[in-house]
Amino acid sequence: MKILIAVVAYNEEKNLPAVFKDLAEHNFGYDVVLIDNGSSDETAKVAAEHGIPCVRHCVNTGSASGTLRAYFEYAHRYNYDILCQFDGDGQHFAAKLPLVITPIQEDRADYVIGSRFLKKEGFQSTALRRMGITLMANIASRSIGFPFTDITSGFRAYSKRVIDYIAMQYPYEIHDTLQLAMVSSMSGARFAEVPIIMQERIHGTSEYNISFASKYMLKSLVNSLGCKLQMKKRKK
Repeated sequence: MKILIAVVAYNEEKNLPAVFKDLAEHNFGYDVVLIDNGSSDETAKVAAEHGIPCVRHCVNTGSASGTLRAYFEYAHRYNYDILCQFDGDGQHFAAKLPLVITPIQEDRADYVIGSRFLKKEGFQSTALRRMGITLMANIASRSIGFPFTDITSGFRAYSKRVIDYIAMQYPYEIHDTLQLAMVSSMSGARFAEVPIIMQERIHGTSEYNISFASKYMLKSLVNSLGCKLQMKKRKK
C-alpha cells in the first residue's frame, strides 16, 4: 500500500526540523508532504532543506479547513492508499504512526483517530479546548453512532475510500474535524480510535484562543447541522 504522511503547518519553522527528523527515523516506507497553510516565516524553506515536497497556500485559510482539502486532493492525484495527517507543531510522535495506520492496512477501519483521551496519558490540551472537544465528540457520536473521544485530534489516518470520496464526490468546503467525520460517514467509512500520547509544543503558540475558539465552535455547530441535513437527504 502507498502511504502518505501529510504534515500540516502554519509558521512552524522552529518545530519542523525535529518533526522531519522524527519521521525520517521511523520511516517504514511512507512518503511525506508538507501542507503549508500560508506561513509568513521559513516553513516552506525548512521543507525544501529536508527534501520534502510542499503544497503552499498563498494565504492562511484559518484553522485546518484549507489544509484538509489540499492533502486529500494531493493523495488522490498521486494514488495513495492510506493518508495520515501529522501536525507540524511537534506534538505527535512518528513512532506511533503504525497504531493509526495498521487498522486500515488490515481492513478494519477507514478513518482512524489517535486519541489522547483513551488512556489519558501525556499532554491533554487546555481545559477550554477539552470542553469544546467533548461537545463536538458528543455531537459526532450521536450523529454517526461511534463513541468518539477525541474528534479534533490532528493525528488521523484515512483509507482510499475516504480519500476518493472527499476528493471526488464532496465538492464543498470542510471547516473542521466534526464535519469531516460526518462527511466521511457518508462514504460508508468505518471508524476506530487508538490510544496515543501527545506532547506540548516546544516553540511558538497555538492559533486557538478564546476568540478563535468561540468562532470555531459556532461555525462547527452550523456545519454539523448542515451535515445532518445532507445525511438525511442521502438516506432518502
